[in-house]
Amino acid sequence: MKRMIVAMTTMALLSSTALAAEIPLDVTVQTLNGSQQYIETYTVDPSTDPLTLVMEDFQHEGYIYSYSSTVKEEHQAVDAKTQAETIVVETSSKDLSDILAQLSTTIDYADGGYTGTLALDHTSLQTEAAGYTTKSYTVTDTVEYPNLPSNDMSYVQSTTLKDGKTLTLAAVEWQVQATSLVGDTLVPSQYKAIATYSSNASYSAATGYLTTATYTGEVTRSELDSITYTVTYLGEEIPAPVVEEETPSTWDNILTVMSNPYLVGATGGVLGMLLIFALVPRKKTAVAVAEVNPDEVEVQPSENDTAN
Repeated sequence: MKRMIVAMTTMALLSSTALAAEIPLDVTVQTLNGSQQYIETYTVDPSTDPLTLVMEDFQHEGYIYSYSSTVKEEHQAVDAKTQAETIVVETSSKDLSDILAQLSTTIDYADGGYTGTLALDHTSLQTEAAGYTTKSYTVTDTVEYPNLPSNDMSYVQSTTLKDGKTLTLAAVEWQVQATSLVGDTLVPSQYKAIATYSSNASYSAATGYLTTATYTGEVTRSELDSITYTVTYLGEEIPAPVVEEETPSTWDNILTVMSNPYLVGATGGVLGMLLIFALVPRKKTAVAVAEVNPDEVEVQPSENDTAN
């Protein structure tokens, strides 16, 4: 039979003082598969030493109980929060496709006991140059001078402007546009000059690009909140004490009789009757008998009867 007992009442009934400083949530006394059990259940802080919950041997309702086992059950508390993590990637260009190729869609998070998976927030992307360097290049331009009467350089300008920058003459190519007959010989009569101009220039170029990306998501942390200990004691029935009976002596019997007023009175009556019978004369006894049985007694005539 299983009985639930209020912890404080049970502790008051125990003949042995418990070592545990904690109060059990409940106590169960039961007989299971022929085993007498006394079970205490505690839910305590994780820092509690389970040995402090164990009692020494104790007696309860005809049984003596001894410690058997302790079962431990942990209870976890889960805490959740929204977490944001920022990372930076470097690319050679600021093209979005190049940047996304360097970014994962999700990342794993683990810090301070919190774990979870964070997803990329595409609206958070910010790209800027990682640094700058000066680079040189050559600016060129080509100018044609047609319909020239001769291939004289005086017809070609020494400089020209391009995008606001002055270029200097670098080379001239002459082409014959027309000929004329002089005597029996054809000679050029018209030229076109193709002039090439150039100049050195420089510019500031980014050495690379840095993109800041933010990942967000929910992370959780699981920590030990409390522990339930089930402490079991096994009981052995306490045997009843054996009382040895002594055979009373004759004198003890006499004293027993004398201590009982009813027995003393009855015994005295019997002894008195026996004493009376012993003291009465035998003749009177015969007369008494004759009076009881007159037909069996011979009647002797008296003297008066003889005289008549």
